[in-house]
Amino acid sequence: MTRDELDSLKDQIYVLHCALIDARKDLEQPRHTKESLRDILDWLMDAAEPVAAASLNPSLRP
Repeated sequence: MTRDELDSLKDQIYVLHCALIDARKDLEQPRHTKESLRDILDWLMDAAEPVAAASLNPSLRP
Protein backbone atom coordinates (compact mmCIF):
# COMPACT_ATOMS: atom_id res chain seq x y z
CA MET A 1 0.00 0.00 0.00
CA THR A 2 1.44 3.34 -0.99
CA ARG A 3 1.42 6.38 1.22
CA ASP A 4 -1.25 8.02 -0.96
CA GLU A 5 -3.44 4.91 -0.71
CA LEU A 6 -3.01 4.88 3.06
CA ASP A 7 -3.91 8.57 3.30
CA SER A 8 -6.99 7.96 1.15
CA LEU A 9 -8.03 5.02 3.34
CA LYS A 10 -7.63 7.16 6.46
CA ASP A 11 -9.89 9.79 4.89
CA GLN A 12 -12.48 7.16 4.01
CA ILE A 13 -12.38 5.75 7.55
CA TYR A 14 -12.91 9.25 8.93
CA VAL A 15 -15.99 9.70 6.71
CA LEU A 16 -17.31 6.33 7.96
CA HIS A 17 -16.66 7.40 11.55
CA CYS A 18 -18.66 10.60 10.97
CA ALA A 19 -21.50 8.62 9.38
CA LEU A 20 -21.68 6.34 12.42
CA ILE A 21 -21.81 9.32 14.78
CA ASP A 22 -24.54 10.93 12.67
CA ALA A 23 -26.53 7.68 12.50
CA ARG A 24 -26.37 7.17 16.27
CA LYS A 25 -27.48 10.73 16.86
CA ASP A 26 -30.30 10.44 14.32
CA LEU A 27 -31.49 7.14 15.80
CA GLU A 28 -31.81 8.74 19.25
CA GLN A 29 -34.86 10.58 17.93
CA PRO A 30 -38.06 8.92 19.16
CA ARG A 31 -39.81 8.31 15.84
CA HIS A 32 -38.67 7.53 12.36
CA THR A 33 -40.36 7.13 9.05
CA LYS A 34 -39.40 4.46 6.59
CA GLU A 35 -37.77 7.20 4.51
CA SER A 36 -35.74 8.63 7.40
CA LEU A 37 -34.43 5.18 8.29
CA ARG A 38 -33.56 4.60 4.65
CA ASP A 39 -31.67 7.91 4.56
CA ILE A 40 -29.64 6.88 7.62
CA LEU A 41 -28.87 3.49 6.10
CA ASP A 42 -27.95 5.01 2.73
CA TRP A 43 -25.52 7.45 4.41
CA LEU A 44 -23.86 4.59 6.29
CA MET A 45 -23.61 2.40 3.20
CA ASP A 46 -22.24 5.25 1.08
CA ALA A 47 -19.57 5.86 3.72
CA ALA A 48 -18.75 2.17 4.20
CA GLU A 49 -18.49 1.08 0.57
CA PRO A 50 -15.15 2.80 -0.22
CA VAL A 51 -13.59 1.33 2.93
CA ALA A 52 -14.88 -2.15 2.12
CA ALA A 53 -13.62 -1.85 -1.47
CA ALA A 54 -10.16 -0.61 -0.50
CA SER A 55 -7.28 -2.84 -1.38
CA LEU A 56 -5.51 -3.73 1.85
CA ASN A 57 -2.77 -5.75 0.22
CA PRO A 58 0.75 -4.50 0.85
CA SER A 59 2.61 -3.04 -2.10
CA LEU A 60 5.20 -5.35 -3.56
CA ARG A 61 8.30 -3.34 -4.23
CA PRO A 62 11.58 -4.73 -5.55
